[in-house]
Amino acid sequence: MKDKLAEINALIEKHSRFLITSHVDPDGDSIGSQMALYHSLLNNGKKAEIVNQGSIPAKYRFLDPDKVIRFSLEKLAFSPEVVIVLECPSLDRIGFVKELIPDSAILINIDHHNDNEDYGYVNITDKKSSAVAEILFFLFEEGKTEITPGIAKQLYAAISSDTGRFRFGSTTSRSMSVASKLIEKGANPKEIADNLYSGMLPSTMQLLGHTLASLKLEASGKIGYFTLTDESLKKSGAEIKNSEGFVDFILSINGVMMGFLFKELSGDEVKVSVRSQNGYDSARFAAMFDGGGHTNAAGFSCKGKIKTVVEDVLRKALEYIGECN
Repeated sequence: MKDKLAEINALIEKHSRFLITSHVDPDGDSIGSQMALYHSLLNNGKKAEIVNQGSIPAKYRFLDPDKVIRFSLEKLAFSPEVVIVLECPSLDRIGFVKELIPDSAILINIDHHNDNEDYGYVNITDKKSSAVAEILFFLFEEGKTEITPGIAKQLYAAISSDTGRFRFGSTTSRSMSVASKLIEKGANPKEIADNLYSGMLPSTMQLLGHTLASLKLEASGKIGYFTLTDESLKKSGAEIKNSEGFVDFILSINGVMMGFLFKELSGDEVKVSVRSQNGYDSARFAAMFDGGGHTNAAGFSCKGKIKTVVEDVLRKALEYIGECN
């Protein structure tokens, strides 16, 4: 990976105009990583813009207080020489941002997903990294880029988010070492944890209550799932984007090996989040529905009514559980 880091730093040093993006509906790792990279570029005299398709869940807004990330398809202030795509296994998953990439742009792809398609001019796909933010830490170190307290906060928050508070199987001694160094550089663990895991809006708490109440178990308790419906959103007055992390509660149930959260979207579409543990592979399962992700966390979308999607996914999940036993 060191040679690839050096190659990317050489490209950053050589060019001056950058577009940063990530997957549709960015999560904590993608938001924190994009903001950290953005500020590092600005601090080195570069021009940069961040554009994503989607929106920021409320708990991540503290990472972008000045609303740097743009969520609209408007003309950029400049033509980017380099486009850096973070935490996105397929270029199609950046959504409408593809339309902003000129043919002449150099594409850099930095990711840690198992199923990355290596679509960049330079590709770093480090499956051993707990988060893309962990890779960026080494990118900054390799390039002797100063990690300011603000950048340290963004990287630490990204790693904490993608490791589920440092409890997922992706958490390693290296990720803990990186987190420790980020604290030394100014990241405040309490402040970050309070923003990420406390301060929930009342409407979001009500939506969580409706979601938890929908719990059902299958396969003698090895499979658990929640459903988040349009009716639940209306009752709580919450926004669906603020339901990120709800699925993580499913693995807190004793005996559950695979968990699902089914989110009812508009246009007869259902977004399915998958979590797993103890040898069950979320990414492998999600691939059956043209989705992807990590070993313990993945996702995909299906067309159809939520009842039908739940039935189809559970049927496959029961088959998969049977194959693994």
